[in-house]
Amino acid sequence: MAVMENIDFQKLLRRLRQWVAFIGPQRIIASCCTAVLLGGIAWFVLKPSPVPIDAYVPRVTTVSATSTPMSPAIITVHVAGAVNSPGVYRLPSSARVVDAVASAGGALRSADLESINLAQTITDTEQIYIPIKKVSRPRVTTAPRLRPQRTTPTTAPTTTPGTSSGSAGSQPTRLINLNTATASELDSLTGVGPSTAKAIIVYRTKKGSFSKVEDLLNVPGIGPAKLAALRDQVTVG
Repeated sequence: MAVMENIDFQKLLRRLRQWVAFIGPQRIIASCCTAVLLGGIAWFVLKPSPVPIDAYVPRVTTVSATSTPMSPAIITVHVAGAVNSPGVYRLPSSARVVDAVASAGGALRSADLESINLAQTITDTEQIYIPIKKVSRPRVTTAPRLRPQRTTPTTAPTTTPGTSSGSAGSQPTRLINLNTATASELDSLTGVGPSTAKAIIVYRTKKGSFSKVEDLLNVPGIGPAKLAALRDQVTVG
């Protein structure tokens, strides 16, 4: 068996030598080089395209520094004042003051809704205060209160014989009630003319009775200097 294998190998080697001798070494080398070159060209043409590098690098979304941050979808506000259920409520970010009042059970009958803007937008952590209407006091006609005069004491005037001592004495000044005085009474005050007297009457008609003498500063045409001149001549009793 070993002899047969040795003989076959020798025959194969002999035929290979004959084939090489017939073709020639140069042709064999040229054929091998041609085969390698054709194989390289085929591999270069048929090889799959490389995957772009962008497929491996994650995309980063850039945020502009000037972009406006998104507001939260739900905001929390504090509703206080003249509402049925004051407290803290959560509302949509697009809600307005009227929505906040409705979430607090609505406004009371004494609420002054005309002094606030119900259509105003609201922000997170904001407090919404609903004021109460000012209650005007009833106008009651009473006798004016007399205040002591802020004057330095003077010596008693001397009376001559035949003159009445009662006429020489000074009488206390009668104070004008700003809430009940007529236009002519107001016109008699120091620095108050017909136009200012009319402005005082218009103010108390629209805004209600004066609660203090300093409220005269709210009347057009009356400033601090004129108020100082009128302070000892008027009252709000």
